[in-house]
Amino acid sequence: MKRWKRWCVIMLAMLTFCAALPFAASGETAPKKGIDVSRWQGTVDWAKAKKAGVEFAILRCFAYRKDATFETNYAGAAAQGIPVGAYVFMYATTPEGAVREAQNVLAALGGKALTYPLFLDVEDNSVFALSKETLTDLMLIELNLFAAAGYRVGIYCSLSHSTSEMDLTRLENCSRWIARWTCYTTDQNPKTYTFANQDPNGSKKPDCEMWQFSNGGKGSTYGMSSDYVDLDYCYVDYPAMGPCVPNEHRWNASLTQRNCTEHGMLVLTCPDCGETQSYAYTLPAYGHTEPDETGCCTRCGADLTAPEEPPEEDGCPLCGEVHRGPFGNIILLFHTIAAHLRRLLEIH
Repeated sequence: MKRWKRWCVIMLAMLTFCAALPFAASGETAPKKGIDVSRWQGTVDWAKAKKAGVEFAILRCFAYRKDATFETNYAGAAAQGIPVGAYVFMYATTPEGAVREAQNVLAALGGKALTYPLFLDVEDNSVFALSKETLTDLMLIELNLFAAAGYRVGIYCSLSHSTSEMDLTRLENCSRWIARWTCYTTDQNPKTYTFANQDPNGSKKPDCEMWQFSNGGKGSTYGMSSDYVDLDYCYVDYPAMGPCVPNEHRWNASLTQRNCTEHGMLVLTCPDCGETQSYAYTLPAYGHTEPDETGCCTRCGADLTAPEEPPEEDGCPLCGEVHRGPFGNIILLFHTIAAHLRRLLEIH
């Protein structure tokens, strides 16, 4: 084969390979189109929603009580092969309330698998009356309980609330679903919209994993009996990760408050198998105050004049002694090797 023919074959093969790659024209995976629904959308024709291009749905599962349409919507979306996530409207304003709310949500889900995250919807005025620190503490309690159950987790809120009302630096391990409406419907603007109205990578796109860009999707277009439905873009390919099937643990939760020397902790215990998990849900320990006239911390009463006890050192695995001095590390190395060899001999 002549050289120029060989090069033509190589170039044709390369072009064919590149054309088959699963990328959009921009070089990135195209964002998926989705809707989020609750009882306010009424009856949903999920076959029509799929035909209209809906690729995922986020279903409300809980808001004070289980959403009346959750089971029907979950079954309808599943029948059409539409992957779903869920969201819970957050009302808890105390740590104990956050535990109860999260446990009620898990009970409402009833062990159902979710492909998209379980989102904590933070938008009620009652929670925004709390300090940023306190609200973030409560969010972490619920998110940790959801994650311990086996779900991917996320938060939903407006772009402004994500920076003004909560500490995002403490919420790094969850997805962000941000509402920033560029196509929105009000009483004065009853216009309806479709995905064609919004560029998924337009200048208004916030930094997030999922973007709710409109509250005014045309309901009838997407199989809704309501006039409107929210429209969303998702930039993470959750279906490629597979669905999250919750584990079988029944978590009993207890809380400790942070103090001068320790974080506040959420401690989860499964009564069936005894497994425990612990999560720090507050800011770091306060640290002691300046001592009062008696030399004690004014917050916890600890005697700050007493010398701190040095931490205990681990002993040698062979002889149990703590080796010090110029040859201590060498002795420890030989003893560690000897202890390892002895264990191998005992196994065999």
